[in-house]
Amino acid sequence: MREFFHPSNIAVFGVADNPGNLGKNIISNSLGMGFKGEIYPVGREPGNVYDRKIITDPRSLPEGIDLAVILIPARFVAETLEICGQKGIRHAIISTAGFREFDDQDNQAEKDIVNVAKRYGIQFIGPNCIGVICTESGLCTPFNPMRVETFKKGSVGLISQSGGVTIQCAYHFSEEHLGFSKIISMGNKLNLSEIDLLNYLIHDEDTEQIHMYLESIEDGRALTKLAVASKKPIVIFKSNVSKTASKVAYSHTAALSNDNRIVDFALKQAGIVRVENIHHMTVAAKALQLPPLKGNRLAVISMSGGFSVMLGDACEKYGFKCPPLPRELMDQIEGFRRAGIIRMSNPMDFGDIHDIEALAFALERCMALGDIDGLVFSFLYEPEIEKLFGKEIGNPEQILNFIKKVCNKYDKPLALSFLTEQQCLEDFKRLNIFPVFNDPVESVRGLRLLRDYWRGR
Repeated sequence: MREFFHPSNIAVFGVADNPGNLGKNIISNSLGMGFKGEIYPVGREPGNVYDRKIITDPRSLPEGIDLAVILIPARFVAETLEICGQKGIRHAIISTAGFREFDDQDNQAEKDIVNVAKRYGIQFIGPNCIGVICTESGLCTPFNPMRVETFKKGSVGLISQSGGVTIQCAYHFSEEHLGFSKIISMGNKLNLSEIDLLNYLIHDEDTEQIHMYLESIEDGRALTKLAVASKKPIVIFKSNVSKTASKVAYSHTAALSNDNRIVDFALKQAGIVRVENIHHMTVAAKALQLPPLKGNRLAVISMSGGFSVMLGDACEKYGFKCPPLPRELMDQIEGFRRAGIIRMSNPMDFGDIHDIEALAFALERCMALGDIDGLVFSFLYEPEIEKLFGKEIGNPEQILNFIKKVCNKYDKPLALSFLTEQQCLEDFKRLNIFPVFNDPVESVRGLRLLRDYWRGR
């Protein structure tokens, strides 16, 4: 299926030289992302789009085209696919809607597509989808205008049953400075399903973890079998779990709902991490970059008493324990206090200790404890934080590199968040050295998702 993501050239069917045409956005998006292959616009009327002449006779297309992107009325799709087959095009993205999600009573147009594809051995994604976004090749087939320059290249592969969710994932993952390798909108799954695409991403060298948005699961046995064998983490946001949602889901992507309790149990049994929304997908993506979490015992350090309390609540909510730390270690840490008014415990309030060496000492010693499985660290940071500590503490890059070193040294997860202004938080995330959660409670939620994954494994 490599041609879906790394085609040497593409033909776009449904292009017109007018402001409201959606087909030409496919060309614009791909050019904006840096796609280097040849693009052949095909339409009913002559004209030019992005310095390319519109081809009005598709039979005049050259041989050797890797991928067709089809955005034309549903009744003409099978005929166009027939031409693709005759021209040797064996991969297609059918963006057109108006099939079983619109009329599920003996949909002849849908049957015709399937028959033509079978006859010529054509694989296709869709119909009723926006196709793929591949940051490596620059291919970007959504038909709505997009700010492709904001997309970040990374190692997360995403499969979505919804075009809107596909776009939101592209933006949200990029805004969190996570980046993605490939995003696939699969629509009605008339030919290629999540099973085919998941299997591809499992073997894709550019992808390290896989996230999926599903409104229906057609073959749960095949899905869980792939997940159990996969060395890459798999995260699923499964919607369409209510009667209200099932009505709109069917008219949206012809998705049938599944029994939510059975789905939940099966996913856990297969070691699949289940999340509740798109943002939680990004939380899981950060957490899964950390070393394995092998138990429920956490050490918690915060430079704010109030956040120490919140973290205690969060730990209990998500099923973690904060066991008492050795008295000898607590005495050593309390020796760094300035006013001597805070009694140290776990969670640990570092509000009375403004010593960077003490902080580094506490992090190292807590991570080294045999009965501690991971650590939560909420660090107060301001651009002029040296004034608080009275000494140089290092720039953001040095801080993150130190945290990464401690985490790797003990092979335990350290969930990091900052108490700071939004711009400083963005600066830390932009460095992409070590996962940074948006707030302390989110960091604990991330560890819960990490624990769920390793418990399932």
